[in-house]
Formats: sequence, structure tokens, C-alpha cells
Amino acid sequence: MVRTRVGLVVTAAFAALASPLSSQQVARPVTQYALAGQVTDGHGGAITDAEVTVTQDGAAARSVRSDTTGRFAMVDLVTNTFSVRVRRIGYEARTIPVTIPRSERRASLVVALEPMVTKLPGMSVVETEDEPDARLRDFRARRSTNSFGHYIERDVIDKRRPQYVSEVLRAVPGIYVQASRRIGNNVRIRGCMPLLWLDGVRLPGAELDETVQPQDVAAIEIYNSFAGIPAQFFDRAATCGTVLVWTRSR
Repeated sequence: MVRTRVGLVVTAAFAALASPLSSQQVARPVTQYALAGQVTDGHGGAITDAEVTVTQDGAAARSVRSDTTGRFAMVDLVTNTFSVRVRRIGYEARTIPVTIPRSERRASLVVALEPMVTKLPGMSVVETEDEPDARLRDFRARRSTNSFGHYIERDVIDKRRPQYVSEVLRAVPGIYVQASRRIGNNVRIRGCMPLLWLDGVRLPGAELDETVQPQDVAAIEIYNSFAGIPAQFFDRAATCGTVLVWTRSR
């Protein structure tokens, strides 16, 4: 009788240990996906520091920023279908639906952003206008509402007394002034020639110092990129920035 009882106890103990193991299910590995891409402008140039946000069903939104070449990457995505939202100051934001093939588990994406053209609010003028020149009234309105531009007025030119107009642009961020082989200096933004407008007239290929003299200038506007350029002066060919020059009334 004693031997029988011992055998039953041992058998029961092994059964108790084996039961949880047999009931457990082996965890299946979670399929993960990866996304890589680049943020560019309309001409294929890299846009740095753009915010890239991925929104997945059942998961928290995740964000990264594009590097100096406009590239970004995101791994460990839990679903193969999601939306990608890209935004950067000065450009229109974009949202793109993405589906990664389950057999590939990775995808690449190029997102081109369009520049945001600043639309200035309408203005109503009551009583006598302080500035009789409508061009300069518009200039001062942009200076007070448009933070994307750099603005130089006549008093700055009088104070510096430059030999050439380009010399007052040396202090503007992003502007490079180099000696010309002809007249004065050449003005460059990011190493190339900006588009010049004189009193609202487009002058492609013209150099600033060959076009106007310091004593004739009333005001200057500089836009280093597409961002903030007034709609009436927006030109998609002006990839190197835009310079607007307003002359003094005679």
C-alpha cells in the first residue's frame, strides 16, 4: 500500500508541472516595417529639418526630422498601412497614405513640398497718407507683417554711405558679396545669382551694382528662398532668392 501511494504522488507531481507547459502557446514574432525617404522642394533640392510624422492605427504617432540632405528614416513600424505628414516652415504641409507590401517590409518615399506664398491681408487707408509713394507704402506694409524678408530703408544707406548698393547687403544673413570683374560687386545667395526686380520690373540675369546706384535707392527687400515672396513677384525660376529694389521718387 505504501509503494502505491508514493507512485501516485510522484505521478501527480509530474502531471502538475507538465500541464502549464503544454497549455502555453509559443509567441509569434511581430512583423515590423521600415520607411526611408527624402524631403525636397519643387526643383529637387533637399529640405532640411522638415518634420515627418507617421500615424498608424492602434499606435502612437511618431516623428523624426530630415537631415542636411533632406533624408529621413523610421523603423519598427507595427503596421504596413499608415499616413505620413511632412511639414516645414515656409512650405505647404503634405499628408500621404502609404502601404508597404507585406512581402518586402520596407519602402522608400520622396516628398516634394510646394512653397507657401504669403498672402497679405487687405489694407484700408483713412485720412491723409504719410507716404505718397504707393510702392513704399506696400514695402512698409510687408516689413511690418512679413517676417521672411530682410528690409533695408534709405536711412541705412545714408548712414553707411556705400560706394555700391551691394555693400549694404553684406550684413544680411545668407548674402555673399564678392568683387566683380566689371562694376562693383556680385551678390550671391547660396552661391548663385538671385532674381532682381527694379521698381516692379523683372530683370533676369542683371547684377545689382550694374543696375542702380546708391543715391537712387529708396528701399530694398531680400528673400533668401521662396518663403514669403509677395505673390506678384513670385517666380519659380528664382531658386537662388529674390531681391526687390525700389528707387526714390524724382
